[in-house]
Amino acid sequence: MTLVLVAAGTLLAACVQATGGIGFSLILTPVLFALLPAVGAIVVATGLGLLLNVLVLFAERRRPSVAWKEVVPILVAAAPGVVVGLLVLRALPKPVLQVVVGVAVIGFGLVVLRGGVRVSGKQGWMRVPIGFTTGVLATSTGVTGPPVALWLSSRGLRAHAVRDSLGAMFLGLGTIAALTLLPVVHEAHLGAWTLIAAVLAVLAGHAIGSRLFARLTSRHFEVLLLAITLATGATSVVLGLSSI
Repeated sequence: MTLVLVAAGTLLAACVQATGGIGFSLILTPVLFALLPAVGAIVVATGLGLLLNVLVLFAERRRPSVAWKEVVPILVAAAPGVVVGLLVLRALPKPVLQVVVGVAVIGFGLVVLRGGVRVSGKQGWMRVPIGFTTGVLATSTGVTGPPVALWLSSRGLRAHAVRDSLGAMFLGLGTIAALTLLPVVHEAHLGAWTLIAAVLAVLAGHAIGSRLFARLTSRHFEVLLLAITLATGATSVVLGLSSI
């Protein structure tokens, strides 16, 4: 049963992120939290996420379009955040983390929904708190997408640039998080066959999602990005409250 649930969750999560730029950790982490210890769930989600983002950036027949001016400062600010996030993961109960993250994600999404979808160049300093927060979330909850995704969307980038920049950001952040998580990687507790099924699900999900993305207009991509954000925030709150 664990193999089926992990494979199904991974397939759906990979397909959603390959289509909309975010959603992998948002969908997969709750599934893994239900099957594995909190630390193990973060380790597995981080490893599979690295594979998916490599595929998004390098396995498609086009040259990646990455907004490095946005990605690099966020990654630099995220580096200390991943260490703080690991401490938070050890200190707080999982349900509390789920509720806090869910409320924050919904709030961020509602700000965008109410019209905060364009940010001036003078507000570039916001990359620092967004990056740090993203780093904390990466190792404490596995939920990294919404703040960065909505920030990149607010910068007026094309859909391809947003998706590729997210892929580059997640790849860099995932590498930092993976190095931070090395001391606890033994807590993953995922069987070999389940891991193989999850890897195959990532490959299949990317193949499906990349084809769906090619059919999206920029406007549809923005709407999908916001919908994934709000739905994930609500799901995180519900799962957290139901576990308290």
